[in-house]
Amino acid sequence: MKHFFIVAVVCLAAGFISCGGPGEKKFADAGAYDSVITARVDQMQQTLFAVQKVTGADDSATADLGRFVNQIDSVAKSLKELPAYKGNTGYRDAAVRLADFYKKSVSGSYAEIGRIYKEVKDSTLADNKVNELIIKLQEEETLADDAFIKEREAFAAKNNIKLEEDPAK
Repeated sequence: MKHFFIVAVVCLAAGFISCGGPGEKKFADAGAYDSVITARVDQMQQTLFAVQKVTGADDSATADLGRFVNQIDSVAKSLKELPAYKGNTGYRDAAVRLADFYKKSVSGSYAEIGRIYKEVKDSTLADNKVNELIIKLQEEETLADDAFIKEREAFAAKNNIKLEEDPAK
């Protein structure tokens, strides 16, 4: 029994050392790191698409925007927990900034759009106000996406990986 205990402790310690310790994730290569980040960005985009579908649809759907903010927060937290890749955090940090933009969009612009549709009784006036918000939001989104893509491309060039898709587009 004592022999089994010693073997178990040694295996457990070896596992922690090879993984970088509890809670710290290591990546086999830059492609794996990129895949994790792009998967998280895709999760946030799916959340944003869900927000776009419900915003202004009815009061209860728009009121539930906090749930979507929490989903984005959860993804942002998982991004922040990613280790640097070969000492570089630029790509990870760009994904976190994109998450911040998505969160701000949901809690700000999309909440405002829902409020407009709820409170403004003149549908033409409401549509005009919403269109102004959407134009501004699209401009901000282009800047956020471009900054993320620039960091992703720099990461790929530095680590010699081929990019298949642009998750922020």
